[in-house]
Amino acid sequence: MINFLILLLLLYLLLVVWMNLRHPAVRWKEHKINIAEYTFPKSFFWGAATSAYQVEGGSYNADWAEWEKTYDVSGNPRIKNGDRCGKAADHWNRYREDLRLLKDFGCNSYRFSVEWSKLVPQPGKWNPAAADHYVEMCRFMRDLEIEPNLTLHHFTLPRWLAEKGGFEHPDSINYFMDFTHKTAETLGPYVDYWATFNEPVALALMGWIRGVWSPGKQDICLAARVLGNILEAHQQAYRILHATIRQDSDGDGVPCRVGIVKNITIFDPARKWYLPDWLCTTQINKLYNDAVLDAFHNDRFRFNLLNRVRYRKELPGLSDTLDWIGVNYYTRFLTKFDPNSAQRVQAFPAKKLPKTDMDWAVCPAGLYRALQRVNGFGVPIFITENGIATDDDQLRKDFILKHVDALHEAILDKIDVRGYYYWSLMDNFEWAEGFAKRFGLYYVDYQTQERTLKNGTDIYREIIAQSRSKE
Repeated sequence: MINFLILLLLLYLLLVVWMNLRHPAVRWKEHKINIAEYTFPKSFFWGAATSAYQVEGGSYNADWAEWEKTYDVSGNPRIKNGDRCGKAADHWNRYREDLRLLKDFGCNSYRFSVEWSKLVPQPGKWNPAAADHYVEMCRFMRDLEIEPNLTLHHFTLPRWLAEKGGFEHPDSINYFMDFTHKTAETLGPYVDYWATFNEPVALALMGWIRGVWSPGKQDICLAARVLGNILEAHQQAYRILHATIRQDSDGDGVPCRVGIVKNITIFDPARKWYLPDWLCTTQINKLYNDAVLDAFHNDRFRFNLLNRVRYRKELPGLSDTLDWIGVNYYTRFLTKFDPNSAQRVQAFPAKKLPKTDMDWAVCPAGLYRALQRVNGFGVPIFITENGIATDDDQLRKDFILKHVDALHEAILDKIDVRGYYYWSLMDNFEWAEGFAKRFGLYYVDYQTQERTLKNGTDIYREIIAQSRSKE
């Protein structure tokens, strides 16, 4: 019996050692940073990002406009402080002002989305006025020599599609194909860089597992189906975009580049000596980070969680539908096995790291690790979102400086990063957090809609100027 226990102990130790060796820590020293030494690729994209619903205002035909009117089971508003998006930052009317601010900052690219509910207010009904608005917006970007980077779907749906079940329903793929084709016909002459979807896993997690975003469900099997349908919709949209867009709007010889934006969160075991923490971390990583990424390697999507869900969808040719990949990175969590919780796991920020207003740990090394994670696709990488919600000006400056330093380290290590977009250009409606969390480079007074550059952001301007001076 004693020999058997000793054998079990040795086996346990070997497994722990193996897990630590398989997932080594990234040694990261926050050394004295000298931006004068930075060298970035020629024509590197420096920009900021927004999404249509969060900044435009007037998206009253979207599913979120209805969601904001609802209450949870405790009778509390779904949105913090009972906020409604409403006019948001009025970007719909002020885009020229905002794009000039972006240009004055030194940026040469803008990541934005179009609002599906404005372009297609009813099934099969295209809105020419909304289409003309986006054409004018893209033309203005070209006039300012700002490269448009357009996202087709950034979390919201037309209300009519949400009422049909949204991406739970297989017909959603056909609806998205129609929307993609019409948008490509309209904006293809002005846009070369296209993202089909923003953060599909975050959408499924918040809307179908945690239930704190529209449609407010808690069904992991439905979440798996949603992800499977989104991946198929991406696959079809990729082909539509390439078949439709023939005009090279930026003169680089390539009329259309299509990618998808994946949010990467770093998860590490809270106790590296404790095997259950490693097992929890592995499972969370697989579901949150790897399931979608693996689908683009293997042409099949698998979403498995013990006895709760086993979902598989074959997607032949999916691996050939990435011209680039976007990485959204914000934070790192520690994971811990907790037999008393419903999910049997806790995820929390490291206590020793600075925290944002979202209670996310500031961990620049995580950005480097996120870039490592997607490097195997062999396509250009864009950091499509990276930003901080804080009122601490020094923390904002440090966040920007240290995360750009992390991406520069990745470039030095031959990771093909082509651009960086700060989230976000201006303060916006931050989904369930309402207007309470402010990520913008520019502070927005929602009463007057006045924009004010925040302290601590000048470091980004300096980095951009230094980089472009070497081109």
